Amino acid sequence: MKGISRIIMSAALVLPFTQPLLAQQSGTIVYEVTAKTDPERMRGFQRGGGDGDEAPQIPDVITFKQTLTFNNGHAKLATERPDFGNGGGGGRGGWGGRARRDTANAQAPGQGQGQGMGQRRMGPGMGMMGRGNTQYFDLANKKILHVFSTFGDDRKTYYAEEDFIVAADTKASDKTKKIAGYTCKKATIKLKDDTYTVWYTTELPFSFSPINGLLPEANAVVLVAEGGRRAYNATSVNLQAVTDTDLTIPAGAEKISQEQMRDIRQQEMEKLRKRQPQM
Repeated sequence: MKGISRIIMSAALVLPFTQPLLAQQSGTIVYEVTAKTDPERMRGFQRGGGDGDEAPQIPDVITFKQTLTFNNGHAKLATERPDFGNGGGGGRGGWGGRARRDTANAQAPGQGQGQGMGQRRMGPGMGMMGRGNTQYFDLANKKILHVFSTFGDDRKTYYAEEDFIVAADTKASDKTKKIAGYTCKKATIKLKDDTYTVWYTTELPFSFSPINGLLPEANAVVLVAEGGRRAYNATSVNLQAVTDTDLTIPAGAEKISQEQMRDIRQQEMEKLRKRQPQM
């Protein structure tokens, strides 16, 4: 009996230490994203057009939310539709249904993906990512999984892999601060024609950045990335059990190369353009 009691006491002592470690393998990170718009370009998506006083008011900055859900080496990044401010209704001169779908599903500023697939960004929306606002990640192998579904009755789903990119032009800083409960280091990173101020933590058991190419270290999680045209700020990091089991790419998706993915996207976009009525 004494032996059994010792085993029970030992298990009780170990359990409180193992539970947090297990909990750290799953949870969510919520980012608030702000992005400057190109009003002239975005006006082309507006339903019904309009000139002068009837033209829609395009906001200079849009705001939306991205949620990273992770569990056991898999993750997905879900993007809410951007907030276009006043005029979001479907009325005259406003941003109607098509505009909201096109800009959210196609390329809301601040979304998009990496080096080989267009713009070096980790969120969904490089041109057209498919029929949803979700991007998938293989955290264990540090890969982004680009998923795209074709249109029409003969719909097919494809995916292409892209490696996480550690920034080549990083200026480290000694400054630190707490963000969402985690100690973060500061770095300045030059990426293409923009410079970002990045705050990242190494206290999470995986790597991630909402913009591919902004990882200052191989095992970093970027919680803040602020550039000249867009910014990502983590508002919460919750380590918790994840009930969402849909963290992997759709079953039956066919793996193709990044070049093949670009070609298929271009073909599908051309089909959509031909179907849309000329205004």
